[in-house]
Amino acid sequence: MMMIRSLRLRVHSSLYISSFSTLSSSSSAAAVQADRTIKEGPRNNWTKDEIKHVYDSPVLDLLYHGAQVHRHAHNFREVQQCTLLSVKTGGCSEDCSYCPQSSRYNTGLKAQKMMGKDAILEAAEKAKEAGSTRFCMGAAWRDTVGRKTNFKQILEYVKEIRGMGMEVCCTLGMIEKQQAMELKEAGLTAYNHNLDTSREFYPNIITTRSYDERLETLKFVREAGINVCSGGIIGLGEAEEDRVGLLHTLATLPEHPESVPINALLAVKGTPLEDQKPVEIWEMIRMIATARIVMPRAMVRLSAGRVRFSMSEQALCFLAGANSIFTGEKLLTTPNNDFDADQMMFKVLGLTPKAPDFDQKATSFEAERCEQEATAS
Repeated sequence: MMMIRSLRLRVHSSLYISSFSTLSSSSSAAAVQADRTIKEGPRNNWTKDEIKHVYDSPVLDLLYHGAQVHRHAHNFREVQQCTLLSVKTGGCSEDCSYCPQSSRYNTGLKAQKMMGKDAILEAAEKAKEAGSTRFCMGAAWRDTVGRKTNFKQILEYVKEIRGMGMEVCCTLGMIEKQQAMELKEAGLTAYNHNLDTSREFYPNIITTRSYDERLETLKFVREAGINVCSGGIIGLGEAEEDRVGLLHTLATLPEHPESVPINALLAVKGTPLEDQKPVEIWEMIRMIATARIVMPRAMVRLSAGRVRFSMSEQALCFLAGANSIFTGEKLLTTPNNDFDADQMMFKVLGLTPKAPDFDQKATSFEAERCEQEATAS
């Protein structure tokens, strides 16, 4: 009897080990890389194949493991509310195929002068009262060269808005090294300069500014000690390889961007991309979850195109790893979600507004603390 029982135990043990090995070998890339990210923290030596395998993981697996990394590195219920204001609209000389502000396309948008100080500061005050902790000023410029007066005004607005107790972000096109330093001195929290898509697909979308010029601006921003905000747009007609390429470029920068906006194209009549089909929620989830796994400490921003997604669809994006949204009537010139609908969403989903954070070192410390607590638990 003892021999039979011993034999049975060995058989059962063998079957268990076999089934465990099968389970391990069938784990998705999302599971494997999320586990590695949690154990080892952020890294900058990602290969395109590694990111592609994560991106191609079964969507439910990707969603689940993106959520694991998110809970490990962040307070998973906190979502930052940001407001983006177009302080100089239209008349841009660039040919970005998605943009209604380009002077090359007939979109019905008229070029306007830069907004006055009172209007901008009033908009910032209203944004703060509505719950936004970051205020971003956008200008439809290719660069800031030859705009000394306007740039000085921007510096003044940065100081004023920072004095309100808000984080301040700008997106003004390409900037020079000295200008980045002046923005830092004025109190700028972050500078947004999206890469838009992969290096390979980029010439299909923009010809008036090179990919390397975009990367140079990010370099100047980083060297000045300003947080980098850089992401892209999906739905431009790109292949999935281009989405992977975009994430690979961002994830292999010397330092990951502190903020990674994921935008879904809102096709505007009159632009070359006016007939592009809308982005589906599963495409957004794949981008958000992959970004979360490969850049765990970044704020992943559910940005343009959110207006097309229901509350339940947005909930999946937050679960996958998004922890920031833009609020307000418009995102530059395109429509955005209703304020009351956003407030209701926060209440229903149990989301809490993220407080402003002015200390980058404190942010890193907070991430380390979250990691230590998660490991201990």
